[in-house]
Amino acid sequence: MDELQVAGYYEILFDGESPKEPNQGLIKDFTNIRIYLLREDIEKELQILIFLKANFPEQLSFETRFIETRDYEEAYKEYYKPFSIGKKIWVIPTWEKNEPKVINLWKDQDGIPLFINPGVAFGTGHHETTKLILEYLDELREKDKFAFPTVADLGTGSGILSIGLAKLGSKKIFALDIDPNAVKAAWSNWQDNDFTKEISFRVEESGLDHSLCFESQFDLIIANITFAVLSQNIRHLAKMKSKRFIFSGIITEKKDDFILLLQSHLPGKLIHQKEWNEWWVLDWERNA
Repeated sequence: MDELQVAGYYEILFDGESPKEPNQGLIKDFTNIRIYLLREDIEKELQILIFLKANFPEQLSFETRFIETRDYEEAYKEYYKPFSIGKKIWVIPTWEKNEPKVINLWKDQDGIPLFINPGVAFGTGHHETTKLILEYLDELREKDKFAFPTVADLGTGSGILSIGLAKLGSKKIFALDIDPNAVKAAWSNWQDNDFTKEISFRVEESGLDHSLCFESQFDLIIANITFAVLSQNIRHLAKMKSKRFIFSGIITEKKDDFILLLQSHLPGKLIHQKEWNEWWVLDWERNA
């Protein structure tokens, strides 16, 4: 898709509204890929179909539909409204940050506002994995156990977790994501939150093999990433210099396998776990 420079594409790994097939886990073995092309891109469409038929002749089914072009940047704003997470955190759309009613909403509760415009990046704050990790970080703050000056945010998406970490007390944050749209969204959202120069943020377009992941010492590494990606990059995680890791992209059926993987490559212990709709947040403390 990247080589063809299509208008857009994404893989639908999880669809909560889709009925489950017999013996199906949370994520299907075969997933749909939605590809967006311009009407005149007939040659690209043919190249895609030839590639799929040549490589996956027995697993392939497809349909083509014409859809009305709509400005996604404006369309989703209709449904993205302020909401709270945990006891103090409020996720506020950036376009409503100066609205008096919205300001009073979080200030009346002595809240901690995270101003977010997700754009086309993952990280609206609504997904269970994002809520689980923000709730847990808020709990650590409330118990005076939030002591993570230097943090790495792997798979930052919209940057919502990096911003949450900074609002809760982290001073130096390194974030990365393989999606260039996420990198742009994360940096834009960071600027919309008006941090002082004492708090630094760096975001890079990269996988988990970025040199800074191994060169820097972190008080905490967070990763809202699926088991498939984490398991493929477990050796990279093992080389990262941190005693604490918080993961929140693990589904129930992969949880035990992931803990075994951690015990094998990052020997330590699980100090916190919580489940919500088959998704888990896991706080892993590595042996000294």
